Amino acid sequence: AAEITVVADDPFPVYYRPALKDYLGGKIREEKLWARPINFYQDRRIRFLNDRVMGIEVAGHSLMLRGGQNIGYSRLLLAHGARASTLTCPGLNLAGVTTLRTVADYQKVLSHLPGVRRVVITGSGTLALESIETLRHRGLQVTHLLRRRSLWSEVLDPTASDLVLQQETRDGVDVRYEQEIAEIVGHDGKVSGIVTTTGIHISCEAVLLGIGIEPIIDFVKSAGIACGRGVKVDGAMHTNAPDIYAAGDLIETADPLTGRSRVIGQWYPSIQQARAAAYSMLDILDAKHQFRFGNFYNASMLYGLDFASVGLSTVPKDGKGYQEIIADPQPRTYQKVILKNGVPVGMLALGDRRSVLTFKRAVDAAVDLSPVSTQLFAPDFKLGAWLDAQGVSPPILGVSREGAVAIKQALSAVRTNTPPSPNKPHKPH
Repeated sequence: AAEITVVADDPFPVYYRPALKDYLGGKIREEKLWARPINFYQDRRIRFLNDRVMGIEVAGHSLMLRGGQNIGYSRLLLAHGARASTLTCPGLNLAGVTTLRTVADYQKVLSHLPGVRRVVITGSGTLALESIETLRHRGLQVTHLLRRRSLWSEVLDPTASDLVLQQETRDGVDVRYEQEIAEIVGHDGKVSGIVTTTGIHISCEAVLLGIGIEPIIDFVKSAGIACGRGVKVDGAMHTNAPDIYAAGDLIETADPLTGRSRVIGQWYPSIQQARAAAYSMLDILDAKHQFRFGNFYNASMLYGLDFASVGLSTVPKDGKGYQEIIADPQPRTYQKVILKNGVPVGMLALGDRRSVLTFKRAVDAAVDLSPVSTQLFAPDFKLGAWLDAQGVSPPILGVSREGAVAIKQALSAVRTNTPPSPNKPHKPH
């Protein structure tokens, strides 16, 4: 059996980042954040080192740790994620200024909340929106600064953005458009307010920054591993360096619809990537039997509204051949599908996301929906049944179907101690 060593500089066990909202809201205790029991590593004889990797010796297959130790590896998975983006303005060191990313960040927010009445939050991602909703429901006065006129422009179209922002405004949030923090001001070392880029002063006792993430690639690039904004990987989660793989918030992937590289930074894709990387490190997946990123899929809650999207959320600028089909309006609900020459290339749902995975199935299979385009949101039309009748495959949510067969065969061979099938890749260690 392989010997597994985990190196992590986060002092906390593996935790559910999506649960941080409930932790901030006082709905769950800290121990409910943990994704695995405290004794998870020990029970599986996994060596855990609470340290930071400072460098990779690719040729020598070794890591240099901050504590001075060098450890070797046969296979290496880079899954150390990303750090919260921050500002460069004056006042960042004042008590009450916090990024929104880790358990430690949220502990810092909670410890500062007593005595706080007014909070300024900047950012338009999920952690910022969840914190705005949670703190507002705790009775605090919340000001939300947006750099643009809309939220999360990579994922939401203007209509969806307006629906979420209307929810905020209805709930008493003070939304300020096209405003950024130019300076954080304080008194006796504590936050007392901010000054915006337009010169407006807003009084507050806390400033929370939820302006995105930055993959931690400094020492990775120094080792000669190919990076863009994140680490570049192939369909088997392999980097350009021998025996080194990467997954999660650290990597960048190419949008199969646009070809544009981006860092996803979402919980579900990270899980699928990590599983694919593990299979690759066991030589079950390779370039033939590989992970398929499929089309980008997001699912979350945005200020009390169920949200999900797949593929494109807006029509590209040229617009040629594209068609938007929008469902009849319902209270607090918005759904639309984007077709290109009859083929679905995107779907966005807010308020009701039950149909998104069915549409993802159609997007991944690039099936022509022209024959049923006028019925897509009709109450009596069942898209899933129609796709079944066309013989359309299930949605791609991780490993390719060929890769899934290879994995199943390999795991079965391990359990029964029989040789793997010759038609799939498998190299013994």
